[in-house]
Amino acid sequence: MDVRNDTDVPVEVVLRLTRMVNVAGVGKGVIRKTVPARTRMRIATLRKRQPGYPLMYQQSFSYALIYSPEPGKKGFVAGHAYALPWKGGPFRISQGAGGDFSHNSPKGRYAVDVAMPVGTPIVAARAGTVVKVRNDQHGRLPDPAGNYVRVVHDDGTHSAYLHLKRGSVQVKAGQKVKAGSLLGKSGNTGRSTGPHLHFVVQKDIGDSLVSVPFRFTQPVESLPNFASREP
Repeated sequence: MDVRNDTDVPVEVVLRLTRMVNVAGVGKGVIRKTVPARTRMRIATLRKRQPGYPLMYQQSFSYALIYSPEPGKKGFVAGHAYALPWKGGPFRISQGAGGDFSHNSPKGRYAVDVAMPVGTPIVAARAGTVVKVRNDQHGRLPDPAGNYVRVVHDDGTHSAYLHLKRGSVQVKAGQKVKAGSLLGKSGNTGRSTGPHLHFVVQKDIGDSLVSVPFRFTQPVESLPNFASREP
C-alpha cells in the first residue's frame, strides 16, 4: 500500500485495517506514517499468513497536513513572513489548511479562515500592487469569494483577502500598497458560513492560481483587542 503526497508540506497518514482474515505484516492493523512533501512512500505490505487461504480485510484511510502558518506551531515553514492582515483581536483560526469544508483544493489548500466581527479593518499583509477587487456583492451570489482584494507581490505571488463587507473596499486595481495599508473591512459575503476573513497566498501554475504555504510574523491570537480598555 503506497501513499503519494502531492502537497508542498509533509502529511501524517493513518491506515486502519479491520476484520482481518489471514493477514500478516500490519500488526494490530493501525499504521501511522509521516510522508514527506512531494514524495511517494510504501506504508504497508500485506502478506498471507497461510498461502493457500484467501486474504480479507476492511480498510479506512485518513490524512492531515503537517503545516501551520503560525510561529512555533507544528509544520511552520520558511519563506517570506506575512504580517497579520487585520487590526484588532485577538481572533482565532476557524478553518486552517486542508480544512474539510473548503480548503481542500489546489487553489485553497493552504488558506486560513480567521473568525472576526463584520467591520474589522483588513490591511495588507505584504507590500505589492492591487490587481483586482470586488466591492458590490451583497450576499452569497454570484461570486463564492464575495467582495475581495487581490494583491501581487514583487516575487510574483498573490495574496487574497476574501468575504469583505460590501462597499468597504478602499483600494482599486493598479494601486500600490504597503504592509499595513487599509484594504477594506471584514464581512460575511460569498460562500461564507459566518463572519470571517479568508486569507490565502497563491502563485501562477500554468493557467491557474495555486495555493502555497506561507508564514505569519506572529501567532494569530497575539494582537491585543483595541476595542477593549485592557492594556
